[in-house]
Amino acid sequence: MEHKNLISIIAVLIIFTLPSSCGPKIDKMQLYIAPDGSDANSGTIDKPLLTLQRARDAVRTLKREKGFTGPVEIILREGVYYLSETLVLEPVDSGLPDAPITWRSASGERVILSGGREFEGNWQKDAGGIWHIDLHETKEWIRNSEIAEVYRSKPEGPWHFRQLFVNGQRSARARYPNADEQNPFLYATGGSMEHVQLPDGQVRANWGKESDAQINIVANWRFFNQWNDVVAVDSEKSVLHIGPRERHGKIIDGNWFWIEGIRTELDQPGEWYLDPHDGRLYYMPDEGHNPNSLMFVAPYLNRIVYLKGDAEADTHVEYVNFEGLEFRHTTFTLGHIEARVHTDAAVMLENASHCRIEMSHFENIGGYALWLHLDCQYNSFHNNTVQFSGGGGVLMTGSRLSYMDDTKIFTPGEKAARVAPMLNRITNNTVNHCGKIRYYGGGVHIDSRPKSMAMMPGNYIAHNHFHDLSRNGIFTFRNQGGNVVEYNHIHDCLRTTIDGAAIHFASMNRLNAPNYILNNYLYNVWGYEQKPHGEPIRHPYANGVFLDWATSNTTVKNNYIYNTGSEDIKAIMGNWELTIEENYTSKTRIEPPFLNEIGPEGTATHGLSLSDLILTGGVISYTDKNQVTFNGNWETAVWDRRLFRYKYLKAKSDKPAEVNYKLPISEPGTYKICLIYLPGENNATNASLNIIHADGQEESEWNMKEGDELGFALEVGKYRFDPEKPARITISNSKADGDIIADAVAFIKMD
Repeated sequence: MEHKNLISIIAVLIIFTLPSSCGPKIDKMQLYIAPDGSDANSGTIDKPLLTLQRARDAVRTLKREKGFTGPVEIILREGVYYLSETLVLEPVDSGLPDAPITWRSASGERVILSGGREFEGNWQKDAGGIWHIDLHETKEWIRNSEIAEVYRSKPEGPWHFRQLFVNGQRSARARYPNADEQNPFLYATGGSMEHVQLPDGQVRANWGKESDAQINIVANWRFFNQWNDVVAVDSEKSVLHIGPRERHGKIIDGNWFWIEGIRTELDQPGEWYLDPHDGRLYYMPDEGHNPNSLMFVAPYLNRIVYLKGDAEADTHVEYVNFEGLEFRHTTFTLGHIEARVHTDAAVMLENASHCRIEMSHFENIGGYALWLHLDCQYNSFHNNTVQFSGGGGVLMTGSRLSYMDDTKIFTPGEKAARVAPMLNRITNNTVNHCGKIRYYGGGVHIDSRPKSMAMMPGNYIAHNHFHDLSRNGIFTFRNQGGNVVEYNHIHDCLRTTIDGAAIHFASMNRLNAPNYILNNYLYNVWGYEQKPHGEPIRHPYANGVFLDWATSNTTVKNNYIYNTGSEDIKAIMGNWELTIEENYTSKTRIEPPFLNEIGPEGTATHGLSLSDLILTGGVISYTDKNQVTFNGNWETAVWDRRLFRYKYLKAKSDKPAEVNYKLPISEPGTYKICLIYLPGENNATNASLNIIHADGQEESEWNMKEGDELGFALEVGKYRFDPEKPARITISNSKADGDIIADAVAFIKMD
């Protein structure tokens, strides 16, 4: 029956999309969806479909059975669509360069795609003035704090939520202290990864009776927050015991937090509490208000749209567009493997290219608006607004989410480990009032990519307005380079954490492709740290532009910056090749002369092409099997420091050992050769180094006891190489008085 319905839809669509000449060619297909439609309908404007999934399947069948290759418009009529599952689009749902698949609102009509569920009526009031409603779908939900919550196209088991929106506003889950207190936090006096110590008398015994209580705590380094399950309490010792999910930072004296999900703390108007055992929702409205007259929506889905290609199979979703839609009411999950990278998003593109999200609005969502993951290229996020999100605007990630090593693997696979988003455009958007759940977020967060991609192009971020953010305006992390950031308006950021910037680059690599930070307007960078006495302090780790972790090859020019908590432009950890000039800074208000070109209304550009922002050369890691060979006995070593674990190989001096790096030279010229390794007391002072180049070879000794303390690149020298001649670097312990290290080598063309 379902197949016959699809065929009937196709037959009608073919009739309605014939060109005026009534020839055999179908020029364009239009398919309509409406909240009062039916999936048994034909999909015309008069007989619209009901669900997005039915429209997707109709297009699949038309393309497969009728060979249709023209453009497709899936037009949503006005209304709110409460989705029962994520719309998943796969490579088969792709369009073509001149025939995209476009999902859009009908002209002049407002379309809301909600990941939530609305419920109304049947509220009852108890003797204490608390109202309640029974939600049977939530009954007998059980928390498993050992397992990370992950994305599914729809929830499994009983429905559970930790957000509630009342008349379009985010409502407070019953908590202590209350959100409107002058100092709405508790403060640890100490702790560990497993517990929080508080002053005597501050832990209440009844907190331990809750089945889904969490603390939202800013731990140790104070630049991220983590949501920890409260698994037990000791009121006599004033200790909270926390579960294993999201133990990212040690709890230390002064860390601030609140506890929520506590029935007995439901004590002020606007708060709510869900009893997952009985399936009952409690709410305290403003005095004189009846909740039966209010609109309640709770999140149900974690993602609304998911474009899913496959990195291992080299498949992509291509030429799919979304225009003029609103996205709301998605969940946030617990158990992210890295505090810096929270992976909740309303729309996710994984291995997708040439896709556009335009003129759309994101509000009251649990994470980011858009997440680009793995091999995403030539996508555009343009002229959108994002507000009151749990995280931020746009997230980009590779498969590894760790700080310096690759232990935190989000997406396994050999091919997945070699790709990350690049050549995407984030332009003319407004992102504000974000970081409501996760503090480590911002307007754009571009996370780690493989070391092999450090010299490749980045992404274009221009004419955006980012403000009222929990942390950075724009952030790029490990091995990122080749970015152009111009004409952005960023202000009032770092409002809940310290140590960041309006524009914060942290490449952890001196060999990143050239970056350009030009003509941006940056101000009011706060860097707040909460204090027990009640008043937050402005911490001196809040910068205008921050070139962190040895970020190199970067031009910072003609930016206007004022009122930062720390430095206007800060560069640390031995940056190479910086150009910082003609910037204008002040403690008090200044305005750029190009103010009319700043933000979403501007059009100016420096005309830099991302595809030109590359370094010719590469980085060869000891894990690159095609380029590296070993002789002798080598063993894996691990170096722990701060937020990362660094893996490498070492060989002792008691038995002969060597490592050979074959350099894949593609262009003749002079190249800078670099070694990448961690120095150590047990390392050799006289490791044998042999470089074979176009003019012969050079033998020397290298002191591996010394070097960069964080393992960043060290220049060995400049040599001429030719693709037609051997090119190799060999490190051996033939004369060594200590360990030799195999980590990575780099070669960068200089002319």
